[in-house]
Amino acid sequence: MLVDEGMIDELGNPTQQAIDKGLIEVAGNNPIERFKAENPLVAHIPDKHFKVQGNQVLMDCYAVRVTATTILNDPTATQEQKENAQSLLDKVKSLDHNEWH
Repeated sequence: MLVDEGMIDELGNPTQQAIDKGLIEVAGNNPIERFKAENPLVAHIPDKHFKVQGNQVLMDCYAVRVTATTILNDPTATQEQKENAQSLLDKVKSLDHNEWH
């Protein structure tokens, strides 16, 4: 969807149009901000659903569910992306919802 709107290119990088419109923020040294900038699908999810452990950004079950559901509802998602998203949703159902993933 963001590619079609000209906000990111096929590799997920912001376009000049997005930069010119002020839609891009510099993530700086905040790993969660960087993660969200690199993964625009999760950019709208509040930071409280992310945490940093070691060098990894982890998401709680809510963030995983929102992301997977977004992919499943995206008409431009590939069959492989939809299968992976469904697999994530299936796994989340069996997890302790107080864990981070």
